[in-house]
Amino acid sequence: MKILVCGSLNIDRVYTLPRLPERGETLYCGNYEIHVGGKGLNQALAFQKAGARVYAAGKIGPDGAFLADYLAKAGVDVSAIDRTAAHSGHAVIEVDPAGQNQMVLFGGANREITEDYCDALLSAHRDAALLLTQYETSCVEYLLRRAQEAGIRTAMNPSPFTAALRDFPYALADILILNEAEAAAITGEADPEKAARALQKRNRGEVIVTMGAAGALFCNGPRLIREPAVPAEAVDTTGAGDTFTGYCLHALLSGAAPREALRIAATAAAIEVTRPGAAEAIPDRTEVLAALHG
Repeated sequence: MKILVCGSLNIDRVYTLPRLPERGETLYCGNYEIHVGGKGLNQALAFQKAGARVYAAGKIGPDGAFLADYLAKAGVDVSAIDRTAAHSGHAVIEVDPAGQNQMVLFGGANREITEDYCDALLSAHRDAALLLTQYETSCVEYLLRRAQEAGIRTAMNPSPFTAALRDFPYALADILILNEAEAAAITGEADPEKAARALQKRNRGEVIVTMGAAGALFCNGPRLIREPAVPAEAVDTTGAGDTFTGYCLHALLSGAAPREALRIAATAAAIEVTRPGAAEAIPDRTEVLAALHG
């Protein structure tokens, strides 16, 4: 199964704090680390660890070579990652002792994806079973439109939320996967089921909404399936959604029933949050299967 993931490649600067700061407040940081990150990188890695053959695409600057190296060492094909003179994208992530986080994103090279780059990428990967993208890069709408025209199945994680996502043409994504806060912000529906149904009417495909400790749901036409979360003692929730995305989509594309796909993805995410970091915390397929059947 060949998967094309075009998305953000970020340097994550992680600050561990006694609690998340209030507006205008200054707190001392107990620990500082640099990690690989970005939704594109994390989801590409999760898809690969779930068992897919993954090709990562996107842009990095001179300071981001280690991002591509990390993916390559994990077995992801990085030949489509382009180098640019701009700074790589980066995130400033604040994490509290309960594992909750908040972050600030700098787009950098991620915002330099052009229509020409998208055309060349899709021309080279017309045999992909799926294109997955997010909303941390430029040219997302163009990329999805051209992929559909090329007959490539499309999936979108419309995250992080911006006002532009309220009017995004979601029919360009055969599969939407997002969290309940994003679904509510896009649709105006606070209830996740109502939000999922509203989004499904717009994309006319499949919608998956994650709800944290309340689990996740799958919506396709009149069918709506809910699956509970897998309990876990969270150390760091950064990257949990990306882990869920990669594992869930891989399971669905491999022929798993929606409920089984949600359960597999929830198990992978539950393992991921028990470890610090994002990409580095994503579990291997063997570990997820052992937890499922152990």
